[in-house]
Amino acid sequence: MSASECLVDLRGRRALVTGGGSGIGRASAILLADAGARVTAVDVSGDGLEQTVGAADGLRGSVEALVLDVSEWGAVQTALGSLEADIVINAAGIMIRKDLEQTQREDWERIVSVNLSGCFAVLKATVPRMRRGGSIIQIASMTANSGNRYPAYTATKGGMLSMTRELAAELGPRGIRVNSISPGVIVTGINRDHYTREGSGATAIAMTPLERLGEAEDVARCVLFLASDMSGFITGADIRVDGGLTATRVI
Repeated sequence: MSASECLVDLRGRRALVTGGGSGIGRASAILLADAGARVTAVDVSGDGLEQTVGAADGLRGSVEALVLDVSEWGAVQTALGSLEADIVINAAGIMIRKDLEQTQREDWERIVSVNLSGCFAVLKATVPRMRRGGSIIQIASMTANSGNRYPAYTATKGGMLSMTRELAAELGPRGIRVNSISPGVIVTGINRDHYTREGSGATAIAMTPLERLGEAEDVARCVLFLASDMSGFITGADIRVDGGLTATRVI
């Protein structure tokens, strides 16, 4: 289903999508452009951004690429400080699959710098110029609500949920909405190898009521909803796009 079929019209709006070179970020950038938005896609991968821009060719809106590491605070402020965005999607993130004993200081500092500090840096740069009616969407994770043996990753996603609630309260009087999405098992470049080996994918499917793995487009459709006026009275919320995984457990 395309954005036009959903009757979502984002023409005249400017969107910023971090992590736009792959996965959920790419799918979100493309769907927002399909709805007519002018999208700036940010990523550390120039090649990934080139593919995103190419995939958006011919849509109602457009996607332009900006190579940027969100963990570099100064670079983020310089690159984004003058951007007037109506929609900001924080989808940049990395995964470190280590338990507490395995996690080293450099692992902790790296994942926090991207997943949490990077998210904050982007908002610090863009929110001052955001107009009334703006929408901020944070891509968290179902692991923010339950443990998964990767404490550093889980901590950053839990921090995103707390940041979302705090900023929803702070920015609400300005007419800016702030929400998060907690995806379940979504197959993207960051985890594709994990879910295609050793039966991990089959196990996840068996635990999911809708009996399939999620795709980046499943999350992007929720992004589109939260970015649009259809969600105009929703703020401070976390929407779980997980096929029902966290609603129940198969025993």
